[in-house]
Amino acid sequence: MAFEAPNLDSRTFTELVNEARDRIPRFTPDWTNLNDSDPGMTLVKLQAWLTETLLYEVNRVPELNYIKFLQLLNVTPKPAEAAKTELHFTLKKLDGDRDALRFFIPKNAQIEADDPELSTPVIFETDSTLSALNAIVGSVIASKDAGMALVSHFDSKKVLTRFDHSFYPFGDSPVNDAICYIGLLLRPHRKAGVDYSQDIFPSGELDLAVSAVEVFEKDAEGSTLEGPLGKQSFLPFEIAEQQDLLAWEVYTGSDFTDDAHWETLYPPVDESAALSRSGHLRPMLADGLSQISLHQLPRSLWVDMGLNKIPTSGQELIDDLRDTELQYDVDNIKDISLEIIVPADSLETVQGSCGSPGELADALKSNVGVESLQLAGVTREDWLGLDVGYSDPAVPAYSMAWVRVRLLDASVYQPKALNGFYLNTVSATAVVTRVQESLGHSDGRPAQQFTLAKKPVYYSPQTSAPDIQLDVVEAGESVSWERVDDFFATDSHSTVYRLDPGEGVVTFGDGVNGRIPVAGSSIIVRHYRYGGGADGNVGANTVSKIKTSLPQVDSVTNTRQASGGRSLESLENAKLRAPHDLKTRDRAVTADDFAFLAKQTQGVPVHTAYALSRTALDVTTQEFISQDGAVTVVILPANAQQLTPQPTEAQLEAVCEQLNRKRLITTELYVTGPRYLAVESLEVEVRVLQSADLQAVSDAIYAKLLSYFHPLYGGEEGRGWPFGEDLFLGSIYDLLLDIEGVRRAVSLSMKLDGVAAEQCQDVLPVPEGYLLNLSADVISLKVVYDER
Repeated sequence: MAFEAPNLDSRTFTELVNEARDRIPRFTPDWTNLNDSDPGMTLVKLQAWLTETLLYEVNRVPELNYIKFLQLLNVTPKPAEAAKTELHFTLKKLDGDRDALRFFIPKNAQIEADDPELSTPVIFETDSTLSALNAIVGSVIASKDAGMALVSHFDSKKVLTRFDHSFYPFGDSPVNDAICYIGLLLRPHRKAGVDYSQDIFPSGELDLAVSAVEVFEKDAEGSTLEGPLGKQSFLPFEIAEQQDLLAWEVYTGSDFTDDAHWETLYPPVDESAALSRSGHLRPMLADGLSQISLHQLPRSLWVDMGLNKIPTSGQELIDDLRDTELQYDVDNIKDISLEIIVPADSLETVQGSCGSPGELADALKSNVGVESLQLAGVTREDWLGLDVGYSDPAVPAYSMAWVRVRLLDASVYQPKALNGFYLNTVSATAVVTRVQESLGHSDGRPAQQFTLAKKPVYYSPQTSAPDIQLDVVEAGESVSWERVDDFFATDSHSTVYRLDPGEGVVTFGDGVNGRIPVAGSSIIVRHYRYGGGADGNVGANTVSKIKTSLPQVDSVTNTRQASGGRSLESLENAKLRAPHDLKTRDRAVTADDFAFLAKQTQGVPVHTAYALSRTALDVTTQEFISQDGAVTVVILPANAQQLTPQPTEAQLEAVCEQLNRKRLITTELYVTGPRYLAVESLEVEVRVLQSADLQAVSDAIYAKLLSYFHPLYGGEEGRGWPFGEDLFLGSIYDLLLDIEGVRRAVSLSMKLDGVAAEQCQDVLPVPEGYLLNLSADVISLKVVYDER
């Protein structure tokens, strides 16, 4: 049984007045006029009002004691959290031969959200310096079945690369040594008449962003991925082991098919965990990268892609003339400028041997030689004009540097669909950096407090600490003081201070615990970051107003919605959280511990978390598996805009990082989104009072049913349908009868995920870890007047 705080005195204003009126005849019998108009009664009511106010304060003493107790245990409201997103920069047309090929977009570059619904501006700052390249990903060739597939589409008019659908980089059934090629097109905007042959791919860091398919996006088959998505939670050393599944290599030679001409790259950190999630790879490129266009790649690669390549060598032309599948004939051979291809001294002999394509091939090989044929003078349009069956894929016509990733161990690799690879992308956070802020001067008194101009102060989730530097300038010397959570274990010489992030209040010591700044000294905050809150969760393609001067940048946007923003935790919620904090003591042992700690993940608005003990997750099929030593945590995000809310990949990753710090190293951990059992049909017949409005009753029934089954605010208590809660038809009858105007619920039948409720059956079972999903289009409602 839960303890309830006692009400020390529950008397109200009316009760106090009545009590005083009852005592007047006993103590002052001469006072006979007890009407409200009597001046004495006015004084009685005044005293009753003052007494009620005092009693209210007295009754808050237990609450005050509770809060003070929590403060002793260092239980405080969680700071505000800032939203994060990925920003993609589009460069200007740097098409001059002297325009820079590499430049830097600085850390803390500011981009404002362009959203008219925001009451206050929301500004995002880049989290790191971006080494931007005057280049784009021009082509991507992925493994597919037993061959290859060109999965990108180059738009030559807009000079950008599109991915028409998601793809598996190593195919949906990967094998060892499967390869994915990535072509990097340098200076994609090119001006006619300018010589770009001297462009050399710049050495240095290559920041390659990987975009994995998110829930509610299109999968590799073109269907909407409704979820759930799940992943295994890896510890840092396990993530490093994941990197060993792939080999990253760059082309530096003259033979594309020879492994000896590919140099190994060593990305220092693979944020994508072997292409299993979105993230960045930042390998260092050396000088001397070879560049070759896709049209010049070996014919064997084109055959693997199911394409007919235009000949780029004499041997390829001869092979094509002998290929019966290509529709060559003597007439269209003459359309080719043989005068360009064949040397003048051999032209007459070759033209005399044009009886058939095969004869021409023999004549070219015997009379001219493969190496002497000059194909460079014939344009791609000329070859396509022959209409013999050559392919014309949408690819850049220019040479590209090539990176490839090769799968080393397919036995443990988990296929993941990708949206594509991108350059010039960097993460950003909805905070603002403020520098050189003067807080004032010390007056030499103990426990001085100063307030920052902006709040709340941003706490980094990675360090659980604010990025702030505070200096005290005494006698012309500036000294940085250290921020501490409390003044415990400090003395009168400790140069420390406390910070309240929500209110932005800086507190110094009292001379016993913590030093007092010398009177007259200046208090200067060299830099700090402020911001956070749910306002930062702006939609996709809204973070686009450039605030920092970036002369090489044409535009910027966020391709996905920003997420993770949350306001300062309320005192009431902190009080409710405190008992669970004391119970878990920051360690996840039981299933309830995992569920509770998952809800405390910074930046993830988790509505409900449910942990399945002795359960693993097959991340390929997303099915639950019974396994000792494993725990699977199901996350339901507080996203009311979705009928079936699912966590994003970033939210799943944040929960994994949170629980990794709490779990035992021997526990195998999986995190996933909820599974939904669909209500396939729900037929209801009710009879209503003659005075009722049929349309109003129908609307009320629809609203009640949809609300009752909603994962966030459904169920008996209206706080969301509990995971694995069985469905009782009797509860639905009670729901219908509680609607105003309904007299009788005549019939109710429903089918849940293919299982129909039988006659007289009152319960439909819901498996552990599942929720229900009801859409309005499956409800069949009959509302008629009651005849009696």
